[in-house]
Formats: sequence, structure tokens, C-alpha cells
Amino acid sequence: MSVAATTCTPAWQEGFLALLPSIERQVRRLLGGLRGEALEDACSEAVAQAALNYYRLAEQGRASVAFATPLARYAVRVGRAGRRLGSSPAGRDALGPGRRGEAAGWAELVADPRATPAEIAAVRIDFRDWLGRLPAAKRRLAVALAEGESTGDAARRLGVSAGRVSQLRRDLAESWRAFSATPAAA
Repeated sequence: MSVAATTCTPAWQEGFLALLPSIERQVRRLLGGLRGEALEDACSEAVAQAALNYYRLAEQGRASVAFATPLARYAVRVGRAGRRLGSSPAGRDALGPGRRGEAAGWAELVADPRATPAEIAAVRIDFRDWLGRLPAAKRRLAVALAEGESTGDAARRLGVSAGRVSQLRRDLAESWRAFSATPAAA
């Protein structure tokens, strides 16, 4: 191998490649319910997500804290939340994943899984209206939770305790129930 070939490979890739076999094993274990092409697609997406996360840690000088199991778990969780790498959501697709900030994930959670496309679209519209009525701090928390952030991650992102996030989550749930129970204005 020439000197030029070795200098073209970024250093972070070597660290990631050392973890890759373990990451792939963990991802396959975590996605055990999938089969065939769905499994292969989900595994590829998760490995790409893990690579991105490893790269980000390496850029911060924190590659030494990167381990296969947490990278795999987080990558699978992100994939299950519907967030995909390298693609922008279709903005006109009523059933497609929403743009970041629109909190489509939460809207999907509050909709009945047997809901029709029209019902899901209505919930998304109502959800955006409800978000617009919230104070800025609660709106940021609602969006963070809707995007799939854990209580701890949301707490760190917003600079509050995890306990406070849990309290606010209950407040948000009550507020949503009250809002969604109010008949629409004629």
C-alpha cells in the first residue's frame, strides 16, 4: 500500500472499523423481529447511523468513549423513530415523516393506529395548532419529546432536570387532551 493511500483514510474510520463487527452483531440482535429485505435495510441504516455518531464523537475528541453496544442501541432507536440518514422527508406527503420541528412523531402517537389517512392528517394539523398555543419553553420540550428524545436527553437539551421534564410531560399530555376534546370552531 502506498503512503498516499494510507494518508487518504480519515483516522476516525479505523476506530469505527474496529467496532464494526460488534456493532453489526448488536444491530442484528436488536432487530431480531425483522426478516429478509426489511432486516437488511434496517441494519444498513443503523450501521450508517452508528458510523455518523462515531464520527461526531471522534470530531469532538471523544472516540475513546465510543462502544459498540451503545452505538448500536442508539442507531436502532433512531431508525425505529423513523429518522433516516441522507434523505429529506417529502414535504407534500401527508403520511410521510414530518419535517423536523413539526413533531410528526408525536402526532402519530396520539392518533389511533387504526386511523384513516384523513384522521391522521387532521391530528397533525391539530397538533401544530396546539403547539402554536404553548409557551416557548413547553413548545421546545413537546417538539424534543415528539422527535423521540429521552427524558434525560430532553432535560440536557433544555437545561432542566429529568424530574422537571417528567412533570412537564404530564402537563403537556393534559393540555393536549383538553385541546383535542374542544370542538373546532365553526
